[in-house]
Amino acid sequence: MAEFVAFYILPAVFVLTYLLQLWSGFAVAGISGDQVLVDRRTRPGPYWFIMAIQTMILVVAPILVGMWG
Repeated sequence: MAEFVAFYILPAVFVLTYLLQLWSGFAVAGISGDQVLVDRRTRPGPYWFIMAIQTMILVVAPILVGMWG
């Protein structure tokens, strides 16, 4: 069960969250803090920086995990 969640459910949630952020224009910058949501219309620089970091996490991290094991 844990393997199913780790390999299928979590990646699906991450990808759906990423697509929702692209579609809505709001990026989730963190769990706590003053700027939890960053709006693409008012702050495009930080928005695209957050999306770039999340893209690296969604693409580079699985590649590194695949190369490791």
